[in-house]
Amino acid sequence: MPAALPAAQAAKLTQTAAKPPAEIAEPIRAVLDGKVVRIVKDDKASFEFWFRKELPLAEKPAGGTLGLGTMKEGSILGAVRVAGEHYDFRNEEIPPGVYTVRLGIQPEDGNHLGVAPTRTFALLIPAKHDTKLEPVGHEQLMKAAAKINAAMHPSSLNLQPVEKAEGEFPRLEERTGGDHKVVLLKLSARLGDANSKETTTLTFALVYDGQGTI
Repeated sequence: MPAALPAAQAAKLTQTAAKPPAEIAEPIRAVLDGKVVRIVKDDKASFEFWFRKELPLAEKPAGGTLGLGTMKEGSILGAVRVAGEHYDFRNEEIPPGVYTVRLGIQPEDGNHLGVAPTRTFALLIPAKHDTKLEPVGHEQLMKAAAKINAAMHPSSLNLQPVEKAEGEFPRLEERTGGDHKVVLLKLSARLGDANSKETTTLTFALVYDGQGTI
C-alpha cells in the first residue's frame, strides 16, 4: 500500500523587517515600508509583499476602507515577490518573480459584468518594466500588466473592502465559502499631496488565492 501523502499545511502570515527587492526601481523602493508581509505555505514563502509607507488618497475613504474613488487608478500600492505556482483572479499563471503592484479599476464596458465582487484590483507589473513612481494611465497600465502571462491579459488580484476595522492587521481570512483566500491589511494613508497633514489608515482585503467568474 503506497504511503499517504503529507497533508498540505494551512497558509500562515508573518510580518518582519526586510528591505524591498533590489529589482524594484529606486523611485518606487524609496516609498516602500521596511517590513515584508509574508504568506507562507508548506514552510515556504509564496507571496512577499512590501506596501507603501503611506498610500496617497484621492478622497477620504468611506468607512475607512477601499472604494472606487479612494485612490487614483495606476497608483503604486507596493511590490511583491512571488515564488512557486500561483494563478491570478482570472486563473492565469503568475510566474515566479518580482513585480510592482498598482491599483487598477475594472471598466464598466459590459465585458466584465459580474466577473468579480468589486471593480478594484491589484495589478502586477514585472519590476523591470515599471520604474516610475507616478500613477499610470488606464491604457498604459493595462498593457504593462499584460506582460506576465501567455494570455496577454492584465494580471490581477481582486481587492475587496473590509467591513470592520477591528482586530489584528495584517491577518488571513477566507471568503465565499473558502473559495477566496485573502490577506486583510490596514495601511497608513495621507489625503492630498506629501505636504498634507491629514493622515489616516486604509483597510482592504487582497485575494491572493481564488478566482472570479471567467
